[in-house]
Amino acid sequence: MSGMVEQTRAEIRFALNQLAARNGQHEFETLSRMLARATVTRSLLPATGPVAAGGDQGRDFETYHTEMAGQTQRLGRELGMRDGDGVSFTCTLQQDNIGSKIRGDVESALADGTAVRFILAYCEVNIPVARRHDLQRQVLDKHGVRLEIFDGNGIAELLAHHATFWIAEQYLHLPGRALPPPPNRPGWYEADLARWRTTTEPVLSWGHYVDLTGCLRYAYLTREGREDIPFWLERLAPLLDEDAPGLLRHAARHQTIIAHHLGLGSMRPVDHLTAAEIDSAATSTDPNLIADAVVILLLTCAARARGETSHTADRIMKWNRTLTAHIDELLAGHPYPGETCSLLESLAALKMQPDLDQVGTDGYQYQSVDATTDFTLNERLQAIAENGLAPFDVPSVDRSGAMDAFARLAETLPDAPLYPAEHASRFLTLHTPLLVDEPQFDALVDVLDRQLAVSMGGDAAADKALDRANALFKADRWLDGLRHLHRARLSLVHGEAGARLVEATLATAEAYQRLRLYAAAKYYGLVAAALTQRDNPDLHPQGLFKAAAADYHQANWVSSTQLTRTALTAHGLLAEQAFDFERHPWLAAALFELANTRALANKLGAPYTDLVDEAIADAGVSGLIDSFVEDLSRSGPPWWQRMDAEQHVAHAAKQLGDPPFADAGPHRRIRFQCLGVIWTVEFDNQEPDVAVGERFAATLQITLAHLASADPALLPTRVRVFVTAGAPDSDLATEQVDGTPTETCFRCTLAVIDHRGPEVFNAVAQQTLAAVTTVIVTVSALPDDRWKVLLDQVFEQGLPSITTFAMPYDVAFHGATRNHRLHLSLDDPQPFTSDIATCPDAGPGLDFPDTPGPGYAPSHSYEEVRFRYEDIPRRMRPTLAALRQSPAFADTVAALRDRGWLDWHILLAVHSVAKNARFRYRSTCSPDDVEAVRDLFLAPEPDDDPVPPRFFSVSALEQALEVTLPASARTMWKLALRQRPLDIHAVKRLTITRYGWARDDIEHEDPF
Repeated sequence: MSGMVEQTRAEIRFALNQLAARNGQHEFETLSRMLARATVTRSLLPATGPVAAGGDQGRDFETYHTEMAGQTQRLGRELGMRDGDGVSFTCTLQQDNIGSKIRGDVESALADGTAVRFILAYCEVNIPVARRHDLQRQVLDKHGVRLEIFDGNGIAELLAHHATFWIAEQYLHLPGRALPPPPNRPGWYEADLARWRTTTEPVLSWGHYVDLTGCLRYAYLTREGREDIPFWLERLAPLLDEDAPGLLRHAARHQTIIAHHLGLGSMRPVDHLTAAEIDSAATSTDPNLIADAVVILLLTCAARARGETSHTADRIMKWNRTLTAHIDELLAGHPYPGETCSLLESLAALKMQPDLDQVGTDGYQYQSVDATTDFTLNERLQAIAENGLAPFDVPSVDRSGAMDAFARLAETLPDAPLYPAEHASRFLTLHTPLLVDEPQFDALVDVLDRQLAVSMGGDAAADKALDRANALFKADRWLDGLRHLHRARLSLVHGEAGARLVEATLATAEAYQRLRLYAAAKYYGLVAAALTQRDNPDLHPQGLFKAAAADYHQANWVSSTQLTRTALTAHGLLAEQAFDFERHPWLAAALFELANTRALANKLGAPYTDLVDEAIADAGVSGLIDSFVEDLSRSGPPWWQRMDAEQHVAHAAKQLGDPPFADAGPHRRIRFQCLGVIWTVEFDNQEPDVAVGERFAATLQITLAHLASADPALLPTRVRVFVTAGAPDSDLATEQVDGTPTETCFRCTLAVIDHRGPEVFNAVAQQTLAAVTTVIVTVSALPDDRWKVLLDQVFEQGLPSITTFAMPYDVAFHGATRNHRLHLSLDDPQPFTSDIATCPDAGPGLDFPDTPGPGYAPSHSYEEVRFRYEDIPRRMRPTLAALRQSPAFADTVAALRDRGWLDWHILLAVHSVAKNARFRYRSTCSPDDVEAVRDLFLAPEPDDDPVPPRFFSVSALEQALEVTLPASARTMWKLALRQRPLDIHAVKRLTITRYGWARDDIEHEDPF
């Protein structure tokens, strides 16, 4: 390609020389003027005249004064010219004494006529660089004017460009072989460009506008077309005249502004057009004109951040307020539903605009280091989607107001069924990372996705959900992105989805892996492998790699090794350039995990080495693994080489939460943290038990992730579930068994699948989800009514279709693990213990929440505290009076206050100690008489019968408050505590962290 350009340049240079040989000064002047118009400035006039009238005064052509902005072309801007600068041009074919000729023309040009800042000289003869710089310096020193010289080589360079070659073609009569290589542009565009360059037809009508702007849009939206933007703007310019019809003038103005912004990288030349468009919209009742003005305002705001407009922040914000008020006024007049939707969409955009007022006062930085033209529009959107470009960290004008506008739009959509909801959906998608935390966001995208599915099909709605998910993943919002990914994937379950469905399923596996929910990740990896069709066979091993990686992170290295073997074998057979790491980036991670596994197996010896060596040999990757490790070692030996077997195991166990090869023996477990709970699922290492155990674990993880945003208020405790395989079609059996004060234990029997069929699949899925729900609700503090509402919501959101997607766990599991050894035959016990105290940290967004718990409101909490300050002293007057006289109790109160106890805590504990003492030593009622015991605790104390102060030691009060805490949680915040036995420390942490137990207090008199 570069050779063809050089050939074209040589042809042009030769033609210029021939022009000098035949003394074609007139053609050279015309060629130079056309070249200057195309590259330097549009506002040019020939300056020739008869000698009697003063001749051309050394100016072969010059600029003329015009108030129209945007006349300076790209080369002119690069030289430092501005609109309105006087520029004189001189051109000559003279061969000898070229320096004297140029100096003479400069003297003549400056002797009379309009003042100029620049002189551009075009000549055919080549001028050495040093000589050119010397001439420029002489002119600048003597006249204070900048001189730029384009000699024969420079002119040829400019004319060899595809956008300007037509000048050479017309005035140098070049042969066809000289045509420069065209950019990679569509044929229709090249044909239209050639037609418009030769036509003399005046531009007057909508037909001309449509024809021109189709080409102009291509030019400013692509890199290949940018060079032609000045030409198209020049042809479009007549439609900007005042005598053009109003709407046609508006349309041409709108496209002109956008072309300058997106294609030329500066709005300064058209700032006057921007003001005209926005000011016109501020008095218009046409929603389309208002929508156009809002687009221009947002582009102006972006240009402000890059220094590409002269409009100030104050003016931009004034326009925002003016348009917002105007739209509010129009909406108050109850326009037609379609117009209402358009106005509301514009209103939302205005409210999402960066608040430049706040930027100026609060110290935010609203500056961009990149220029608009560093990216095309599509490249910029792609970079934003891939997190290559982050949005400015500045406040919006009114983010919640934008959501309110979209909410009103959603309410109006049923009355405007043909309104193109894709615009609003695209806007929400683009701003997803900024808006996802708004309470209305999920409901709004639901409405817009449904409307989009009706108008454009389910795949269009799925695409928008995928875009939102990807935007959230790039922002490390994996839990939020997963919700939208589920919506997209469920919309793609149809016969034509093919690879898109598999890719969405792979993305789901990746999301669960990032959330450290590896059982769920393994399930979706296996499903992706099973869903792969013949058209995209290379996706099959990708699913297996995901499943293998999940097992690796669960310390199940027996299973991981065998899945990796299957994946590598399939990958080698099905993928193109199978072992190209750039083409298959996940391959490096798989090889790293296999290399680490082999390193430990070699230290442990048989049967571990047999397992791993056999897998590597079967996959045919022995050499690949060796070279991979060799590459790793170039920057230093891998970390495992410095460790013996025991150290290697300890290191891996610390990372994984279980020792590697945890699945080598007769039992397995899956352990993870989620929402404050440490969950352990245990099962025997036999095929039926592994299938149902992993099914339960995957369902549990998927359900917990789905419940996270709804907040099930889980106690930060431990849960252990023993899962066993039941007979096919057997009923669910879930029971709570003996645990410890800090761990709740269950035994669960789930039916295996012995044959395929929708009824069997549905029954097993429902059974497993019911078991999982039973376990979760036991450690949830939500009251029954709230829990029912929450379950209704998540089921309505498709939880059953998410926990069992496309096929049950067992089917996907057996399809991938056929002929796998589930555990190793160990002659001796495993050389390491599985009694690891640590558990891997929860995934992002799945920690124990520190936000206010469901049902908590400060005002209600303060009222409950107030009631205790008022109620307890009324019922304990004798004992409190006695305690106030006790120095020992005063010391106790001081000690408890130092530990962070609030006075109402002390009152609760004192009340509990006193009532229990009175019940134990004075009461005649039976402990089984619940009503009598209750009456005793609620009744006021008898006069002159205090409980002695000796009963109220620090330890007695501490024990009493622990006993009182669950009752207080139930009465104050209506929490349901279903655990048996109850984990008091978990209740305490929940109430302190999320319900203000250790914080909420009111002004009160000292009760003591």
